[in-house]
Amino acid sequence: MKGTIIAPAPLYPFLSYCNASPMDKEVLDCGAGGPQPPLALFFEYGYRTHGVEISDKQLRLAQQFCDEHGMELDILQGDMRDLPFGDESMSFVYSIDSICHMTKSDVAVSMQEIERVLKKGGLCFVNFISVDDRHFEQGEQQGPGEFIIEDGNERILHSFYEDTEPDRYFRNFTLIRREKRRVEHFREGKKHGWAEIDYIAQKQ
Repeated sequence: MKGTIIAPAPLYPFLSYCNASPMDKEVLDCGAGGPQPPLALFFEYGYRTHGVEISDKQLRLAQQFCDEHGMELDILQGDMRDLPFGDESMSFVYSIDSICHMTKSDVAVSMQEIERVLKKGGLCFVNFISVDDRHFEQGEQQGPGEFIIEDGNERILHSFYEDTEPDRYFRNFTLIRREKRRVEHFREGKKHGWAEIDYIAQKQ
């Protein structure tokens, strides 16, 4: 079954680090919903999976995926600012394309929660939107680096970061990898692109 799930590209290096770790194979996704939940990738590799998702719609889509693929990913309705898990209960925690849609003050709270539930020696992956992204300074500004941007019929908050600005969230971590990426892809003849900063870190 391995290889049948296509997950966001930045998760594959994180999965490699997790696979090489001696920690128990248990992982938490913060922002785990959607039609193709990335937790499925970890499920394929034998991980005990857990997830929290705040959106009813995204939670329903994830459950539909689980039903169709016969997977029990254990995705709960929840808020990453108040994770429903015990202290140091998870070997690996990640948030991909989710925490970046919170205010920076809420990001700080969420990162404290990620740190709290992560075991010592455990690994986390978090990505942030770079100020070099094409959407920076578009939309309605809410705070420093924070903008509400129209996306179809939705108004979505985006928080943008300078290259090393998120380092402050990892004071009690050892940074393993920090990668700034510029991505372009093409759909129906139109170019789309974004810029992000990916972190992999180990809790001290």
